[in-house]
Amino acid sequence: MAEASLGEDLAIMAETGLTLPQILTLYTLHDNGPRCVSSVAQVLHLSQPATSQLLDRLVKERLVDRAEDPGDRRRKRLAITPRGVRLVTRLIEAKSRSLNHAASRLTPQVRRKLAAVLQEALAQLRRANADAPGPAVRRTRSLREHR
Repeated sequence: MAEASLGEDLAIMAETGLTLPQILTLYTLHDNGPRCVSSVAQVLHLSQPATSQLLDRLVKERLVDRAEDPGDRRRKRLAITPRGVRLVTRLIEAKSRSLNHAASRLTPQVRRKLAAVLQEALAQLRRANADAPGPAVRRTRSLREHR
């Protein structure tokens, strides 16, 4: 199913010229709110200098705003812009369409089983995330909701 859902994602990436780490940064800011550079670097498993370069492009494209952190003027706060939100929404909708198409080729019985397994996996990941620091698991719709 992941393979079936890549086409439109890759087309959007090619159209925008953004890299996967840049897209992941937009998702992170969209899902978790404003962050500092070190927090984004931690999520992406990149160095702060590499993350700063990646963010420069997103700021230049007006997908991310960079402002002084009110709590510490030495730090910069990064927030997704309305333009960035529109791009993330477009990516989410493309992924949803692709997954819906792939799931529609499964029998109803297999879709129900897959939905149950995915819901249990998400529940376990949420419990694990509650106990450990790191990126949050995005709330996704179940396969039943996609039908």
